[in-house]
Amino acid sequence: MTVTTSATGHAGDVLAMLIAPLTREQFFAECFERRVHRTHGHHPAVDDLLSMDRIDELISDSELPPNSLSMAKSGESVPPAEYTFDNGIVDRGAVLDNFRDGATIILPQLHYADGKLYQFCLALEREFGARVQTNIYLTPPGSTGFGIHYDDHDVFVIQVAGAKQWEIYGDRDGLPYKGESFRKDHDETGELRDSFVLNPGECLYVPRGTAHRAPNHGTEPSLHITVGILVQTWAEFMLEAVAEASLRIPDLRHSLPRSMFFNSSTAEGAGVADNEATFRRLIRQIAETASFDATRAAFSGNFVRSQGTRTRGALLALAKGIAPDDRFTVREHILYSFETAPVSDGDGEGEDVEHTIVLAGSSIPMSANLAPQLQERIGQGSLAMADFAVEDEEELADIIGTLVAYGLLRP
Repeated sequence: MTVTTSATGHAGDVLAMLIAPLTREQFFAECFERRVHRTHGHHPAVDDLLSMDRIDELISDSELPPNSLSMAKSGESVPPAEYTFDNGIVDRGAVLDNFRDGATIILPQLHYADGKLYQFCLALEREFGARVQTNIYLTPPGSTGFGIHYDDHDVFVIQVAGAKQWEIYGDRDGLPYKGESFRKDHDETGELRDSFVLNPGECLYVPRGTAHRAPNHGTEPSLHITVGILVQTWAEFMLEAVAEASLRIPDLRHSLPRSMFFNSSTAEGAGVADNEATFRRLIRQIAETASFDATRAAFSGNFVRSQGTRTRGALLALAKGIAPDDRFTVREHILYSFETAPVSDGDGEGEDVEHTIVLAGSSIPMSANLAPQLQERIGQGSLAMADFAVEDEEELADIIGTLVAYGLLRP
């Protein structure tokens, strides 16, 4: 199986805003997963991402189902019963009353409801090879949402309005895995290492595992975007490699022996030694059998499939109908992959090759004649059905329509 993943757009411009004045190479070599980095000066692109007026509009006019909003105050979460109705729907008046009383308004995963934030996240996903999310925090003057803590994922903080007094403490011993959240009164935070004010238009990178606190600064409410980088680790890759290799190692299918759990007598000591020998033998078999290419292909395909779709304009194009000369461009920041994989021809004498294009939510098979032409045209960023030389025009029309429906192509 071969995989080619690509995307168009100016993803580097988005990252450049977050890491200025560092280059991409400097950031990944010196800061990523290592140390805090702060940008200085107002970046004008921040003003286009979010505003206090947009938050006011969301709270007053948009649908607010359960879990679309939460609140925190003085380092503790505010019980949902204090700002929701009995059915879980958010009580807008209670939200604003709690805000007036010093509680932070939190809008989790707002990128799913806001096109600009979603496009921003898609651009960063290309840069990090990881899912990206946003949480929005609006903190009233003189308040703080959370106490000293660290996150289990790397974050960029984009200060939109007001200011925050950031306090940077120590690092956890080893980067945390997903789910290894900070435990108050248990995990050490270390000594205060740095303190500074993050002003509107400035950005901050905080690695996972670095303890911090950020109370409001000044007399205005603070509005900031926390951009979470949900990386996948080598541990997850190795687990997938073991799972993939296990399909070709029959001994891994055997059940664990009773002696693995019960060793109440010296007579069973030999069983423990035998089990360890089996363990070592299987480890060697896994090392010899595991396929880097197959594991990488699985990770790549899953990453592409799990990316959210963008379909603005697709409904109008499909309702109108697609003519041979209608030209489409590849939508910015959308990931896709062309894959080829051997498949049995059914008679046991050989293998055929299956060609597919994988994108968010779908895996689309196509003929060997169409696949290389489509890959070339998509790589160029623009196409029309009239550009192709194919025998099966019905297949071409169906594939182009499907790519429009799933958001890879836009009018």
